[in-house]
Amino acid sequence: MKSERTIDQKFRELKFILENRDKESIKMDAHGGHSVLFIYPPNEEINYLERLREEYPDADIINIADSFVEYIDQFGLGEFTNAYNDYQSDPQKLFKDFLDLIINRIDKAGKENKLPILVRTGVLSGTGIENISIMDSQIVHSLSKPLVILYPATEAGDKRLKFLNYKPASDYRSIVIY
Repeated sequence: MKSERTIDQKFRELKFILENRDKESIKMDAHGGHSVLFIYPPNEEINYLERLREEYPDADIINIADSFVEYIDQFGLGEFTNAYNDYQSDPQKLFKDFLDLIINRIDKAGKENKLPILVRTGVLSGTGIENISIMDSQIVHSLSKPLVILYPATEAGDKRLKFLNYKPASDYRSIVIY
């Protein structure tokens, strides 16, 4: 069943959760997690990102795509390409430092008492990094504000989410806004 909710309805729900739910209440509905998975159609990403910046100008919006470019720049493209070819069958080994970089950015937001929001998470496809690895981090569980993840997905016929319209999503420990 495809969600018929509008962008306005979804942002109202997010605002309600962030303003009216305490950490324990979120954890109860998120199966022990401390995050909000904000689902949007991948082909509408620009609209959702623009709206997010309008609604949450003081949040720490962590653009994973930009972080990925910075990560590759640390290696240099040639060295990264060689490492990628060497670890292609086990990408988690190559991208463990990238996961650490993401977690450290979330930690920094928490220490600055900012709402951490991950965007452009589609870049994680192929890295072996799953959103659940981020959500289950001890850093995320210790935040005073929940981690919000903008998640480009559609609903499959079996009512399961498909990340970027193709990859079946795992069962997340988060509040999900469809």
